[in-house]
This record gives sequence, C-alpha cells and structure tokens, in this order.
Amino acid sequence: MVLLFYILRFVFHLLVAWGLWLMVKPLVERHLRQVGQKLEYRIQRGRSVFGKKVNKFKRRLWIYRHLDNLLYFVHRKYEPGISVLRFVMRMGFLFVAVFLSGLLTLSELPGHLNFNNPFMEGISFDNSRPMQGTWRFPLFVAVISATIPYFKMRYTYAQRKVRGSYDLLDVVKISTKFTHLSVDAILNKAADFLTDGNVLKTPLKLLGAAFGNYSHEKELNEEAGRFSRAIGTTFAVEFVSDLLYAEKEGTRYLKSSLMMLNRSMEQQRETILTVKANSRDAISLGLYGNLVVLFSSVGTFIYMLKPDVYIQLQFQTSVGLTFLMVIITGLFLSFVISTILSRPKLDYH
Repeated sequence: MVLLFYILRFVFHLLVAWGLWLMVKPLVERHLRQVGQKLEYRIQRGRSVFGKKVNKFKRRLWIYRHLDNLLYFVHRKYEPGISVLRFVMRMGFLFVAVFLSGLLTLSELPGHLNFNNPFMEGISFDNSRPMQGTWRFPLFVAVISATIPYFKMRYTYAQRKVRGSYDLLDVVKISTKFTHLSVDAILNKAADFLTDGNVLKTPLKLLGAAFGNYSHEKELNEEAGRFSRAIGTTFAVEFVSDLLYAEKEGTRYLKSSLMMLNRSMEQQRETILTVKANSRDAISLGLYGNLVVLFSSVGTFIYMLKPDVYIQLQFQTSVGLTFLMVIITGLFLSFVISTILSRPKLDYH
C-alpha cells in the first residue's frame, strides 16, 4: 500500500511536469521553426562549401543525419531540420521530467529503498540506512524512458520500409499516366492521387520539390538517393534512375520505362504472394506455435509440482533463471524471424 502511494506521487509529479511543458511549448515552438530552418540552411551550405571534405562533414553530423533520415520516412508532417529539433526536444523533456519526478519521489521516502528478488523479499524500506546516491535509480529510469521514443521510431521505420516497397507500385502506376508533364509535376500529381495510408506520400512530395527547386545536379542526386535508400529496394533505385534520366534527357521514354518497371513489380509481387501462401503454416507456427507449447508446458509443470514449488525452482535458482532467459530469447528471435518472413519486401531477392 505504501509503495502504491509513492507510485501515485511519482505520477502526480509527471502530471505537473507535463502541465509545465504545455505552458512552455507555445513559446518554444515559436522559435523552433526559425532555428531549424537556419540549422538546415547551414548544413546544406556547409555540404556545398566543403566539397571533397563532405565525408568528414557528414561524420561530424552523423547523429543529426541519422535522426533526420528516420523522421524523413516516419513522420507524416516531416520538415527538414525542424522535425529533428522537435524530436530531440521531446526526448530531452521526457528525460528531465522522469528524472526530476523520480528524484523528488525518492527524496520523500522514509528510508532507503531496497530492490530484491521480486519472488522472495521484493521491495522493502530500510530506515537505518541514510538516503545516499538516490539520483542513480531516477537517472537509470530517465535514460530508459528517453530512449523509448527512439526505439519506437526505429520499429515504425522498419515497418514502413516494408510497406513502402509495396506502396511504390502504386506510385509507379500513377506516374505512368502523367509522363507528358515534367518530372516534378509527375511526382506532385502522383502524391496528390495517393491515399493518406500510403507511406510514400510525404517523401514523394519532398522528392517533387527537390526536382523543381534544385540548384545543382549533386543536390538533386543526393535527394533522389535519399528517397531510394528510404525504401531500400532495387525497384526504388530503378524508379529514381528513370526519373533522373528523364530530368536530364526529357520524358520521351519515361512512359515505356515505367510500364516495364510496373510489369516487373507485378510479377515479383505475385511470386512473393505465392511463396508466402505455400509457407503460411510454417510462418504461423513460428509466430504463435512456440507460445502455445510454452504455456502448455508451464501449465503442466505447475499442475505436477504445485505453484509454490514451480515458482521456487524457476525464479529462485540460477539454473531456472538461466533457462528462462534462454527460452524468452528464443521466443523473441522466432517471433522476429517469422514477422520478417510474413511480410517480405517487394524486391528481386
């Protein structure tokens, strides 16, 4: 009951921090756009000035570019420079809010908080020990909490890469109908006709803006390469190559090239669907079969050994904990592999 009381106090501290953030957010957002635009302008200018030293320049900004490439494909309202600063600012606020809330909560405890085996002593208070080093646990929780948005973004990015390989087929089909226009107009028209569920809608608009407003060919090639790397398939590279060739030589042969690309993607899609249908049972077994076997085995052991004996052997012995970690790791790997096989990319391999 005491532990629940302090958990509620921690939640109330977080609510106070969230309320303060809502008060400060409009003031921060007002200047964030200007700072983000200036930062992106300086980066683009630095890349053009450095010339041959561009690789060294990229290494200095690898964290910024890494987050920018993830947000480019994940965030539906992506804005160059601004989205990265907004994401970093949210992570920083989350870190500070959790750290201060945890520190304030622990400072209100009557004694030292001991964390033991949850199936034996659990969590207890030690009034005889002074409160020293209370910042370590809040710091650990704050670091974990601040990295959750990043790992969530990475997971979303991996999912959207797979979806993007299939959504590219819709882009190619729509683009084929507007090959009488310029390349930037083709991309803008295709983006307008795409549904909101298509993950390539925003990147396609950005690519169209790049084709319509580039100052030199190197800038255009970098933006086109960014689009193809975001999807990560051979078809995306071929699509971008056709657009670059049409921008340089004209759109006379673009329609036939896109039609051939559309035909190849349709054939590969049918092949993937056929292979997936033939291996559906094996994939489903990897996703859910292991869980069924695990719960059946655990239920059998609990019935034969009684719950208290099973808990003691499983969680209070080093051998039981080791086997538990091995089983959980195997289940996770099996789930990941089966998930990848259940939705492969639309590519040649």
